[in-house]
Amino acid sequence: MNQKLYEDLRAAGEYYAAELVINHDRIPLYRYASAAASYFEHAALTPYDGGMLYPCGLCINKNAENASVAVKPEFSYTYQANLGALGQKVPAAAEVLAEEFSHVVPVKPPHTVGGAGYTHSFINYRRILSEGLSGYRARVEALAACDFRDAMLRLLDGIACYRARCAAHLEEAGAPQALTDALHHVPEHPPRSVYEALVAWNFVYYVDGCDDIGGIDRGLYPYWHGEDIRDLLRELYRHIDTNDGWSLPLGPNYNELTVQCIDAAHNIRRPNIQLLVTEDMPEAIWEAAYASIGTSCGQPAFYNWDAYKREINRRLPQVTEEDLQFLAFGGCTETMIEGLSNVGSDDAGINTALIFDAYLRTHLSDCDTFDAFIEGYAREAERVIAGVCDNLEEHRKTRAQFRPQPIRTLFIDDCIDRMTDFNAGGARYNWSVINVAGLINVIDSMQVVKTLVFDEARYTPDAFLEKLDAQEPQFLADCARQPKHGNDNASVNAIANLLSERIFSEFERHTCTPGGRYFPVSNQFTTYEYAGHGVRATPDGRAANAPLCDSCGAIHGRDVCGPTALLSSVAALRLDLVLGTPITNIRISKRNLPHVLKPLTEGFFCMNGMQLQVTCASREELLDALEHPEQHENLVVRIGGFSEYFNRLSPVLKQSVIDRAEY
Repeated sequence: MNQKLYEDLRAAGEYYAAELVINHDRIPLYRYASAAASYFEHAALTPYDGGMLYPCGLCINKNAENASVAVKPEFSYTYQANLGALGQKVPAAAEVLAEEFSHVVPVKPPHTVGGAGYTHSFINYRRILSEGLSGYRARVEALAACDFRDAMLRLLDGIACYRARCAAHLEEAGAPQALTDALHHVPEHPPRSVYEALVAWNFVYYVDGCDDIGGIDRGLYPYWHGEDIRDLLRELYRHIDTNDGWSLPLGPNYNELTVQCIDAAHNIRRPNIQLLVTEDMPEAIWEAAYASIGTSCGQPAFYNWDAYKREINRRLPQVTEEDLQFLAFGGCTETMIEGLSNVGSDDAGINTALIFDAYLRTHLSDCDTFDAFIEGYAREAERVIAGVCDNLEEHRKTRAQFRPQPIRTLFIDDCIDRMTDFNAGGARYNWSVINVAGLINVIDSMQVVKTLVFDEARYTPDAFLEKLDAQEPQFLADCARQPKHGNDNASVNAIANLLSERIFSEFERHTCTPGGRYFPVSNQFTTYEYAGHGVRATPDGRAANAPLCDSCGAIHGRDVCGPTALLSSVAALRLDLVLGTPITNIRISKRNLPHVLKPLTEGFFCMNGMQLQVTCASREELLDALEHPEQHENLVVRIGGFSEYFNRLSPVLKQSVIDRAEY
């Protein structure tokens, strides 16, 4: 039965799926490695675009040439599958593959804000370049005979075939001889020049599935001899942008390539450039950042090196000082160690506003004091977080057993040495981050409840809820007059500090499979719109089903006391507990960037701020882009933890960006 099904799937062009229906006497890693290898050997290549790097365009699991393939490799979930399409091509296969995929317990809604068992990562580009794939093969061949060894060798064979197919395609397309020659040499062998290093880097980026591009300045530096590679970097960035790829960390050890990496980002939304800021970061890098952000690309975002180093040393002491130099932020901005870690990102979510919605309407009349009310909410949030972590544990345990990630097992240390799959604990470091949404809405709402119900007793609990749901104008005006997060108000800051400590601390009470702990991230990207769906009206002035907060900053221009007050309010949150990264959005006019960005960033970081990202498009420019989108195709804004083309946002998200205060 399985052999017949295998042959039928191959005849239908479903090479990845075919490998999953046979060899059930071998470990899952072998079957999934064989599936990935077979896909590399048979999937249609993306057409060559005339550039100096290949592959190019969409990754082979995304390109139009493979659109009809129902089951393909994918960097986060191992595979992507359209079982309906598969059943139309090979009817008997859909049920078999559905059974194969059902072993992993899903992450359940409604608290799946931006992720449900998602796993961004960085492969170890530095080691791939320095050893070459021939070095990886030698290390694998030195292992004792077993399914793990066979799996890695099968995958290396598939990658070698893919590289040979790419080189042959380039020769047929009449590509420059330098590119063809380079791809014949790398990444099988270490590069002999910075150009070959970039060709190798680009190639393995596509092999991994176009996730995170890694620290190019530190990785390419050993092969660099003073060349200006901005055009090549720009071409690489286009590949990342085309594939909706992710992150490029820079620092804390800067070099001449750091500036070139920033310069190449002008007017393009990806990769997410994450600049680790040290106390002595050179002025040339600040100036490069001003120039880049001034093109409205939002790159780079700024990260507090001292704060991350301190918190990782305190709470992840197993991370060595040497490895910490490769601190990176995968996906939007989830904290990990480049080439050495497996970090669930975003593994799950907590919608604090959804919890507040239910708690407010059920328990407001039960509480005699505001202290009792906020304590009850904190306990309810802790209960929900514990339940989400329990669900996620079941997912991670079954994923470790049934859902290997062969490419990352090959390319992330120390999976080969441990002879252990990436998802089963092979990586050197393991932890998980869970997205927290809506907290600023809850903080602002708590302040309104405190004043109007408890301090001034202007409304009874029943009247408060009745008028809130009716959106009664005078009631909304009373709510609007209350202090809001973003203005350095002592009462609001106290609520922010209390709630953030209770909520963020709860994550660390739980341990995660295959090792490590859970940490929160505040990383809403475009999810803050749909995270508000199903959340009824909240006392902060938000209408039912409207978007939630987009970061740790103020909501929609409620910060009316200037940027220092805004950042002081953010610093009132227990940001040190948000090891997954707490996003803070700020909008600064282009003319002011060179004058205010550095002191604002340094001042915020002195208050233990962790991350700051800047949009500099003016209100006038954004409004014109609404009316004339064709004239603003390259206009980029910061959304959550990444940059996005303004024209791609929904009307609701566009308006939320326009409504941000501009400094």
